[in-house]
Amino acid sequence: MIRPLFISLFVFTAITLKSQDTVKVAATLTPDQQAEQDYNKGLAALNNSDYNTAIDLFSKCLAQKTDFDKAFINRAVAFTKMKRYNEAMSDINLVIKLQPENAELYFYRSLIFMGLAQRDSQNVMLDYCLKLNAGHAEAAYYKGLLAYEDKNLDGAIRFFSMAAGSKPDYVYAYNDRGSVKRAKGDYAGAAADYEKALLIDNSYAFIHNNLGSAYRSAKNYKKALAAYSKALELNPNYLIALNNRGTAHFENNDLKSAEQDFEEVLKQDPNNSSAYNNLCSIAIKNQDYAKAKELASKAIQLDTKNGAAYYNRGIARQMLREEDECCADWKKAVELGVDGAKIFINTSCLN
Repeated sequence: MIRPLFISLFVFTAITLKSQDTVKVAATLTPDQQAEQDYNKGLAALNNSDYNTAIDLFSKCLAQKTDFDKAFINRAVAFTKMKRYNEAMSDINLVIKLQPENAELYFYRSLIFMGLAQRDSQNVMLDYCLKLNAGHAEAAYYKGLLAYEDKNLDGAIRFFSMAAGSKPDYVYAYNDRGSVKRAKGDYAGAAADYEKALLIDNSYAFIHNNLGSAYRSAKNYKKALAAYSKALELNPNYLIALNNRGTAHFENNDLKSAEQDFEEVLKQDPNNSSAYNNLCSIAIKNQDYAKAKELASKAIQLDTKNGAAYYNRGIARQMLREEDECCADWKKAVELGVDGAKIFINTSCLN
């Protein structure tokens, strides 16, 4: 994350003397005092996400005090937020010339490279940041994200562990390490990391959802349902969690509760292709193949790349004796990455 730097606000106080003389506060600020005042106003604007105002105030500050490094840094932050990456890079480079051993500056530069989609340069800057400060939690965290993108799951876990070790209350590091462990099939380890994140801050609905998915993968449906329900308690409009809870009910053979959750998804989002496909799965389980075909077709109408819907419609069509059509659906499902459809093609389709 980009963290603004803070300095204390200036407060001028009149002092009453014992004699009859009084001290007046000067009406005109010195250039340095004016620069500090503009800086503080810019910082407040930055924290309020008023980036244009922040940039203007930091620029005004720098006109008064040209070597004010914190103003350059925070103007770069504001430029980055505005996706004005070249201007942000110019400011950071100026400060790096003044402070070449400041690890934080190379971390800021890495974020600018990330905005510019220059991934290799981002990686180099993160490495340099960690060389200067091996305990830089955010740099380690972003290295973990890059490792995960490269499908280097063990490397991602190592970097997320470094981040958590440097910053024990780093919620995202625990959450993301849990997600990597879940991808590796370590569901108990994933659940432990999600639980650790929630011990630090219980207010993240998406982490409760992730915890539910770890328990669901381990077929611990009681805990999965509790976690999904907590996510929905925190965010009643969290349709991913609602859909996931319906899936947990379905896998636990509670079709009525599953149907209620999927129907609720559609009440909030009538164009949710996944919910229609999930209702199709219930219809197949209930052997209502005509309804299943209708629901899968609706899912495909809403999302032509919903491979699972083609897979399910193929099953419904096979049971309805629509032989050519079911094979066409399964072939489309395979094209969309649903490898399970290959079994049906090999056993039921001649061509």
